[in-house]
Amino acid sequence: MATASDTEVHQLPTTLGVLLESAARARPHAVAVRCDDDVLTYGELHAQVRATAHRFSSHGLTEHVTTGLLLENTPDCVVAFLAAAHLGLRLVPLEPGTPRSQLTVLRGTLGQMAIVGHTTRLTALNGLKDHDPLDCPFIPVEDPGDTPSPESGGDEPPTTATPDAPFLHQYTSGSTGEPKAAVHTQRNLANGGDIYTRAYGITADDRILAAVPLLHSFGMVAGLVTALRAGAQLVLLRRFSPAQLLRALDEHACTVLVAAPMVYDLATRAAAAGSSPPRPPDALRLCLSSGAALPPAVAQRARERLGLDIQQVYGCTEAGVIAARRPEDGAGTDLGVGRPMPGVRVRVVDERGHQVPPGEEGALLVRTPAMFTHYLGHPEATRRAFRDGWYETGDVARLGPEGQLHLVGRKGSFINVGGKKVNPLEVEQILLAHPSVAEAVVWGETTDGTGERVRATVVAGAPLSATELTSYCRTRLLPHQVPAEVHFVASLPKSSMGKVRRAAVHGENP
Repeated sequence: MATASDTEVHQLPTTLGVLLESAARARPHAVAVRCDDDVLTYGELHAQVRATAHRFSSHGLTEHVTTGLLLENTPDCVVAFLAAAHLGLRLVPLEPGTPRSQLTVLRGTLGQMAIVGHTTRLTALNGLKDHDPLDCPFIPVEDPGDTPSPESGGDEPPTTATPDAPFLHQYTSGSTGEPKAAVHTQRNLANGGDIYTRAYGITADDRILAAVPLLHSFGMVAGLVTALRAGAQLVLLRRFSPAQLLRALDEHACTVLVAAPMVYDLATRAAAAGSSPPRPPDALRLCLSSGAALPPAVAQRARERLGLDIQQVYGCTEAGVIAARRPEDGAGTDLGVGRPMPGVRVRVVDERGHQVPPGEEGALLVRTPAMFTHYLGHPEATRRAFRDGWYETGDVARLGPEGQLHLVGRKGSFINVGGKKVNPLEVEQILLAHPSVAEAVVWGETTDGTGERVRATVVAGAPLSATELTSYCRTRLLPHQVPAEVHFVASLPKSSMGKVRRAAVHGENP
């Protein structure tokens, strides 16, 4: 029998445009988006979205044209995203630093494509066209002032948006292999916001500071869509720094912080290094962390130095949020990554697909109203991703007696050392417990055909030798678990969310 949360979430029969219209009608003068000194009320946001949708339409953007958003965390990003939703466009979020060469590859994969961004960024890309032809229109997000809006007598911006049409093409991180575009509908995203709203009691009185990219899954759903669903205020930082983050939390009386582990780490260190004793922001009631695993040391420092009780959120690009800790759960490692979120069902199964008892390990399968529909252009990968309607996460997990979900590792990531299985995550935890180790990645290197050996790539936070670290491991691990080789690097390759790109680590350590 599958384990599900106590509170089921219905499928919202809606689009993001309907959510915005509802919020604007209910609270037109309430602040929707705040970024430094820029403030948009829900009424103003609704009007700007309609005007921008009208302008996008005048540039020929339709549901048949893939639209890339090349934007940072600004009100323009929120407006452009919701304008694309209003028109029912096929949307592809792009990293602000995406090189033109990668855009060329995407253009070849996605077909007819346009790119929306700030004028300065688009001008820089356009200047390279003679060297690397991209052959797609660039549309500045800023309004040049020469496009008639609906309010000034132009036609109402057309919309073909429907809840279940393909909308968001969100590329997976590629941390363990080739990135693929997971396709989501607007209903998927609305359901995701509904899940967070119900799980954490988000209301129109909340102020959500999103200190992660809005165009990544976590920031988009836990930040933007959740705020939209609740009619809450979304607070953004135009430029991130730990000092700006701490100041914004206080100045804007933020109640919810959405951030990656590295953001909490930087903020905690900055607060501890300040001239005045660190203190928790007065209004802050909820801290959510995702995008990468939350190191226990980071959570402990945040609790001790700033009084922050960080709630780990577990999910993936394909399924959205799956499980999370709640404030009422308290602290402790026995909680794993928390309980399944409202409306999310999980199963832990053996190799034959039979559910295993609590406490036993197996493959983690999930069902959620925020589930993606397919991988773009990868029908075989889509087929392999599902088992009888359940999504195969690729994670190995076990369930606790109270339904807590514990992640054990990635399916296929275990290292075969002389016929004995080594979980790289267990070895990483031992390495990270060393006071001079800042970061560590463990992986298996194929030997002369007889098996694998354990290798570790380490970022040292203080002087440290491979011999010292290996000796440390021998006192805490079984002989076959001890790294056969330790390689030190200055930094690990990561995504913009701080997630280690493991495949790149392997490639850099031949």
